[in-house]
Amino acid sequence: MPNTSPMLEKLGFLTVIDQPRLGLIGGYLILNQAGRPLEFHCTTPLKPNRTQEILYGNTLTPFLCGEQIARTLLIRSKTPVLYVLTNTAAVLAVQEHIEMPVFYVFETGKKQVLPEPPVQEENRVEKSTTDFLPLFPEFPASQTTLEISEELNESLKSFGIENTHLQLSSHNKEEQLRIPEVPGLNLDHWKEVKIGNRFLAIPAVNEAEHHLVIEDIKRLSRTIDFAEPFTRIRLAIEETQRAA
Repeated sequence: MPNTSPMLEKLGFLTVIDQPRLGLIGGYLILNQAGRPLEFHCTTPLKPNRTQEILYGNTLTPFLCGEQIARTLLIRSKTPVLYVLTNTAAVLAVQEHIEMPVFYVFETGKKQVLPEPPVQEENRVEKSTTDFLPLFPEFPASQTTLEISEELNESLKSFGIENTHLQLSSHNKEEQLRIPEVPGLNLDHWKEVKIGNRFLAIPAVNEAEHHLVIEDIKRLSRTIDFAEPFTRIRLAIEETQRAA
């Protein structure tokens, strides 16, 4: 059965914010099952020096976010939680140093904006204000791309129509998700699942434990939006910096 202990009906939300002029700042917010705050901590800005950048190379970010910031925040906390959730992939590096499961929350609500292709100087055409608009303007490819099923795609092929301007739709959205790469961390240890209206990556465990974890998270998702607390943390850190 799912864990229903009142002492563990709490979730921890941990994120790291990169402020270019100050450095990395971590925030840790603990909520009860109703989504109310019980405890909050944030770190002082952490900015690596040049020697650290050279020695750690591409492993510097997971070292700072996971071992230095996340580990410090979790040790400082006095309230036990059921799980820790983060929207910062590098924080997952802390999993090697703690037993508490750390989940990754995908931010799927953001729209991807594709950069415009560079324009060659010799092909650049200056238009005056008197130019007429074309009757059939060329819209960006992102607006004309259509999603179709595999069945429809096969039917179109029988008529000699290739899917050059079509994109196959996927019935399994989880398969399209990937945790951002974290140098030095094996991301295969996390499984991507959909809980409510959010996608999460949870530590890979045996089937029995996996089922219990899913049941726990599903129950808590009825009262807590797993992405919203990270906005609270960011705003709280910004307010703390203004007051400092």
